[in-house]
Amino acid sequence: MTPNKILLFISKESAVYHFVRHQVEAAFDQAFGVKHRTALEVVDIAEHPELAEEYNIEALPTLIVGQKRFVGNPTPETLASCLSEAAKET
Repeated sequence: MTPNKILLFISKESAVYHFVRHQVEAAFDQAFGVKHRTALEVVDIAEHPELAEEYNIEALPTLIVGQKRFVGNPTPETLASCLSEAAKET
């Protein structure tokens, strides 16, 4: 099972966009499998500023998993731990 929604707020113009996105997607795939990746929503704040405002995004990247929020570039260990916890909660 996958959590209802995992949001990654980032800017495509950021120098770390591809690195962070790949890192989050790889951790997500390991926790849930590629077929469940639709639960992962990558939000470019330039394209969807209303979502950034709705979720009170103050810094990038920001990863929201359930009620947890991670700001900055999470380590692979932090991602794995967070997503594993989310997998157990569903």
